[in-house]
Amino acid sequence: MKTLFDATTIKGRTLKNRLFRSATWERLADGDGRLTPQLLAVYEELAQGGVGAIITSALYLQATARSLPGQLGLYDAAGLDGHRRLVATAHGNGALLLGQLAFAGRDGVMWTANDPSTAVLDELPQYYARGAALAREAGYDGVQVHAAHGYFLSQFLSPAANGRTDAYGGSSEGRRALLMAIYAAVRREVGEDFLLSVKLDCRDMHETPGVFEECLGAATALDAAGIDLVEVSGLGGNKGICGGKKQAQSVFRPEAAAVAEAIAAPVILVGANRSPATMEAIANETAIAYFALSRPLLRQPDLPARWQGGSTETARCVSCGKCYDEAGNNCFFVRRAAAGEA
Repeated sequence: MKTLFDATTIKGRTLKNRLFRSATWERLADGDGRLTPQLLAVYEELAQGGVGAIITSALYLQATARSLPGQLGLYDAAGLDGHRRLVATAHGNGALLLGQLAFAGRDGVMWTANDPSTAVLDELPQYYARGAALAREAGYDGVQVHAAHGYFLSQFLSPAANGRTDAYGGSSEGRRALLMAIYAAVRREVGEDFLLSVKLDCRDMHETPGVFEECLGAATALDAAGIDLVEVSGLGGNKGICGGKKQAQSVFRPEAAAVAEAIAAPVILVGANRSPATMEAIANETAIAYFALSRPLLRQPDLPARWQGGSTETARCVSCGKCYDEAGNNCFFVRRAAAGEA
């Protein structure tokens, strides 16, 4: 019988359990996208809390491509010391660290899939490859290409959002051409022993027909090309899943299970994973291998250690959607407690 705390191995790297911290924007980097003491403290608390692997917040890959305030960057050698400190913090506490590579636009302007020219898109894979090379130099275990949550890359996979008529649109193959080119460029740059992951949307905010089919097609194509991990997410945009106390759990289970049955690479399920009993049941009833948590770890960064210690508690996160704050993306209830409020 599988448990959340089985040790598993991917390409020689051991994960001490089946729990990932899914990429979560912290809003704590400095004006140049460099590590700050406050941001390092977040990763230290996560690593000490017992999660098996941490996926960083979205890392921007060009100096002018920051799209979110306080976003962490990975675009030149000058920032590597900070990333090495993140790696040391994770590894020192037994957690793997993957850097999430992202492109959303330039100069604070969010792009749509239909905005850039073909020539601009032809150049993008090299930035992902350089980001991956920098991550490898810093000591990361791997990288994840962010193609979810309604951002730039995920729009290419959407039949509704991608209206292109060039090589990057017009058919399923065209819609995933940019993602496939990015994967190929990254793999050529970092080699076979570096973990490569992708995050895909299986649904969007509008329940657009065909989104899951494009997700499955992209996952299958990437699997054939040699992808190491596929994280299945959905809904898109920054609204996320905000169902309050009535929030359903593990909401993308059906789609993630279907992807896991279709590909050889391990699948990570993210999206309202709250109950250890539910996750263990999913691990035993489907081919889903791993589970990722985001907002529950904002409220309880030590939740994995609690579960490993025998607690059967459901995560205290109530999906209220009040995480975002000018001082950083963190739990409303933690902020309130720190302020001495009831």
